Amino acid sequence: MKSSYMFDTHALIFWNLKKGVSNEFIEFFDEQSDKGNVLVSAISFWEMALLSKKGRIEIADVELWKSDLTKNTGIGIVTPEASEMIASVYLPEIHKDPFDRLLIVQANRHNAMLVTKDELIKAYSVEVFWV
Repeated sequence: MKSSYMFDTHALIFWNLKKGVSNEFIEFFDEQSDKGNVLVSAISFWEMALLSKKGRIEIADVELWKSDLTKNTGIGIVTPEASEMIASVYLPEIHKDPFDRLLIVQANRHNAMLVTKDELIKAYSVEVFWV
Protein backbone atom coordinates (compact mmCIF):
# COMPACT_ATOMS: atom_id res chain seq x y z
CA MET A 1 0.00 0.00 0.00
CA LYS A 2 1.25 3.48 -0.88
CA SER A 3 2.03 5.87 1.94
CA SER A 4 1.26 9.18 0.27
CA TYR A 5 -1.95 10.64 -1.10
CA MET A 6 -2.69 13.05 -3.94
CA PHE A 7 -5.94 14.96 -3.67
CA ASP A 8 -8.30 15.36 -6.58
CA THR A 9 -9.54 18.97 -6.58
CA HIS A 10 -12.92 18.18 -4.99
CA ALA A 11 -11.25 16.10 -2.25
CA LEU A 12 -8.95 19.01 -1.41
CA ILE A 13 -11.90 21.40 -1.13
CA PHE A 14 -14.02 18.99 0.94
CA TRP A 15 -11.13 18.24 3.33
CA ASN A 16 -10.09 21.85 3.80
CA LEU A 17 -13.61 23.24 4.18
CA LYS A 18 -14.65 20.19 6.25
CA LYS A 19 -17.80 19.72 4.17
CA GLY A 20 -19.13 16.66 2.36
CA VAL A 21 -16.78 14.21 4.11
CA SER A 22 -16.79 12.33 7.40
CA ASN A 23 -14.96 13.40 10.54
CA GLU A 24 -12.83 10.28 10.11
CA PHE A 25 -11.79 11.47 6.64
CA ILE A 26 -10.88 14.92 7.98
CA GLU A 27 -8.94 13.53 10.95
CA PHE A 28 -7.11 10.97 8.82
CA PHE A 29 -5.96 13.56 6.29
CA ASP A 30 -5.13 16.13 8.98
CA GLU A 31 -2.76 13.50 10.37
CA GLN A 32 -1.40 12.58 6.94
CA SER A 33 -0.86 16.25 6.14
CA ASP A 34 1.04 16.75 9.40
CA LYS A 35 3.30 13.86 8.35
CA GLY A 36 3.90 15.41 4.91
CA ASN A 37 2.05 12.60 3.13
CA VAL A 38 -0.48 14.74 1.21
CA LEU A 39 0.23 16.04 -2.27
CA VAL A 40 -1.75 18.53 -4.33
CA SER A 41 -1.14 19.20 -7.98
CA ALA A 42 -0.67 22.84 -8.95
CA ILE A 43 -3.35 22.23 -11.58
CA SER A 44 -5.95 21.85 -8.83
CA PHE A 45 -5.59 25.56 -8.05
CA TRP A 46 -6.02 26.38 -11.74
CA GLU A 47 -9.16 24.24 -11.81
CA MET A 48 -10.42 25.91 -8.62
CA ALA A 49 -9.89 29.38 -10.11
CA LEU A 50 -11.86 28.36 -13.20
CA LEU A 51 -14.67 26.91 -11.05
CA SER A 52 -14.71 30.01 -8.85
CA LYS A 53 -14.91 32.31 -11.86
CA LYS A 54 -17.86 30.29 -13.20
CA GLY A 55 -19.60 30.45 -9.79
CA ARG A 56 -19.46 26.66 -9.31
CA ILE A 57 -17.53 26.91 -6.02
CA GLU A 58 -17.59 29.64 -3.41
CA ILE A 59 -13.96 30.58 -2.92
CA ALA A 60 -13.69 34.30 -3.62
CA ASP A 61 -9.89 34.56 -3.63
CA VAL A 62 -8.26 31.30 -4.72
CA GLU A 63 -4.74 32.74 -4.37
CA LEU A 64 -5.38 33.72 -0.72
CA TRP A 65 -7.05 30.34 -0.09
CA LYS A 66 -3.98 28.56 -1.52
CA SER A 67 -1.60 30.68 0.55
CA ASP A 68 -3.54 29.97 3.77
CA LEU A 69 -3.71 26.28 2.93
CA THR A 70 0.02 25.91 2.31
CA LYS A 71 0.86 27.97 5.39
CA ASN A 72 -1.45 26.05 7.74
CA THR A 73 -1.00 22.46 6.53
CA GLY A 74 1.80 20.11 5.60
CA ILE A 75 0.67 19.55 2.01
CA GLY A 76 3.20 19.43 -0.79
CA ILE A 77 2.41 21.11 -4.09
CA VAL A 78 3.47 19.14 -7.15
CA THR A 79 4.08 21.01 -10.40
CA PRO A 80 3.27 18.99 -13.51
CA GLU A 81 6.18 18.14 -15.76
CA ALA A 82 5.95 18.24 -19.53
CA SER A 83 6.35 14.44 -19.68
CA GLU A 84 3.38 14.02 -17.32
CA MET A 85 1.22 16.30 -19.44
CA ILE A 86 2.16 14.34 -22.56
CA ALA A 87 1.52 10.98 -20.85
CA SER A 88 -1.95 12.15 -19.75
CA VAL A 89 -2.93 12.59 -23.41
CA TYR A 90 -2.08 8.97 -24.15
CA LEU A 91 -4.17 7.42 -21.39
CA PRO A 92 -7.13 5.32 -22.55
CA GLU A 93 -10.10 7.48 -23.59
CA ILE A 94 -12.23 6.57 -20.54
CA HIS A 95 -12.17 9.98 -18.84
CA LYS A 96 -12.37 13.16 -20.91
CA ASP A 97 -11.41 15.65 -18.16
CA PRO A 98 -7.81 16.75 -18.81
CA PHE A 99 -7.35 17.75 -15.14
CA ASP A 100 -8.27 14.27 -13.92
CA ARG A 101 -6.15 12.59 -16.56
CA LEU A 102 -3.12 14.58 -15.44
CA LEU A 103 -3.83 13.79 -11.78
CA ILE A 104 -3.84 10.07 -12.63
CA VAL A 105 -0.39 10.34 -14.20
CA GLN A 106 0.97 12.50 -11.39
CA ALA A 107 -0.33 10.17 -8.67
CA ASN A 108 1.40 7.24 -10.36
CA ARG A 109 4.64 9.16 -10.93
CA HIS A 110 4.74 10.23 -7.28
CA ASN A 111 3.76 6.77 -6.01
CA ALA A 112 0.63 8.18 -4.35
CA MET A 113 -2.94 7.02 -4.00
CA LEU A 114 -5.38 9.37 -5.73
CA VAL A 115 -8.01 10.63 -3.28
CA THR A 116 -11.18 10.98 -5.33
CA LYS A 117 -14.84 10.07 -5.50
CA ASP A 118 -14.75 10.07 -9.32
CA GLU A 119 -15.89 6.61 -10.38
CA LEU A 120 -14.36 6.87 -13.87
CA ILE A 121 -10.87 7.15 -12.41
CA LYS A 122 -11.19 3.65 -10.95
CA ALA A 123 -11.05 2.30 -14.52
CA TYR A 124 -7.43 3.44 -14.80
CA SER A 125 -4.28 1.84 -13.49
CA VAL A 126 -4.04 4.02 -10.38
CA GLU A 127 -4.71 3.28 -6.73
CA VAL A 128 -7.66 5.29 -5.42
CA PHE A 129 -8.75 6.14 -1.89
CA TRP A 130 -12.11 7.41 -0.68
CA VAL A 131 -13.94 7.08 2.64
